[in-house]
Amino acid sequence: MVRVLHWVGNLVLHWVQHLLFSSNPEARRILIFRTGSFGDSLCAIPAICSIRKQFSNAQIDILTNTGHPNRNLVSIDQVIAPGILNRIINYQNQSRRKVLQDIQKSRYDLVIQLPQYNAPWYRLLRDMVIFRFVAGIHAGFGWAWDNIPTFRQAQEAVFTAKNERLRLLEILKKNGVLPLPETTFALHWTNTDQEIAEAKIKAVLPKTDKPMIAIVAGAKRSQNRWQLTNFKAVCRQFASQFSFILLGGPDDESLAKQIQDGEPGIYSLCGQLSPMQNAWVLKKCRMVLSNDTGLMHLSYAVGAPLVALFSARDLPGRWYPPDIPSVRILRYFGLPCSACLSETCTRNVCMEKIEIAQVIDAMDDLLRNSG
Repeated sequence: MVRVLHWVGNLVLHWVQHLLFSSNPEARRILIFRTGSFGDSLCAIPAICSIRKQFSNAQIDILTNTGHPNRNLVSIDQVIAPGILNRIINYQNQSRRKVLQDIQKSRYDLVIQLPQYNAPWYRLLRDMVIFRFVAGIHAGFGWAWDNIPTFRQAQEAVFTAKNERLRLLEILKKNGVLPLPETTFALHWTNTDQEIAEAKIKAVLPKTDKPMIAIVAGAKRSQNRWQLTNFKAVCRQFASQFSFILLGGPDDESLAKQIQDGEPGIYSLCGQLSPMQNAWVLKKCRMVLSNDTGLMHLSYAVGAPLVALFSARDLPGRWYPPDIPSVRILRYFGLPCSACLSETCTRNVCMEKIEIAQVIDAMDDLLRNSG
């Protein structure tokens, strides 16, 4: 039933797309539409790089809702290399009329939507209508429906979802854009980023020959967070071999203090670094242990060995890192509340079920087989 719903829903979207939009393989002014948080933006970078390679001489702008300072969001232009995108149009807290007027004046000849996997079917249909009849763009593609809100536990039982990078690259491939590998991350840090990151490390870490392990204990959703006492236990296990650096945003400072409390060899840079300064620190670490959050995605993007901890709120695979030798993934299966997609959880049992011993074993295995 799920596969039938998915097929029929996308058949209708495909038909409407071909009814409303033409193709334009020679487009010179392109608008990409991609929403979401820091991790969402990072997962879209391989697709964005593929579009840039296909349309190497085009003006390519992106319409997004990230980067608003009052919401502590990270704009994609803070991490992506210069020359990939020409302009960021951030509609967060902006007048919709003003944004639409800006798009109309830019006279784009192609719109490419890189939709969120959980975008409702009706919203994708709405976006097509707006881009065609309000924004006045005649060519476009990218409207794919991948969120079937029913039978979620049945979906979990029978298949693993494509990760977000592969899903977006597949959308491009179906529409004639040659996809680059999912590990294509055109990240950019400056010499200043490196200097600041190095200075911050020296300021908090004593002189030591111990390599660093990064810990990312925060997450946007509380149900994606492993227990802080578990992180402390892991740090104790490896304390004789490694120093630990806690990374995260300003909201994670209180979590860091709880992990540090009474524990030697654990240091915090939470709230002190920009995204690409964090990237530099991650790159220098022997390993990263992280919840499912933006810095988890940044870890594999810079090539850091990674142990990633996932809750069961979403379908398995959806936000997983690439299937590469330097990554280990831990997720608990078989709970009656799996794939709940809930924004609140009173117990967080799926994260509680990930045992300290499992994490230590995964880290030991990664230390033996990477680097």
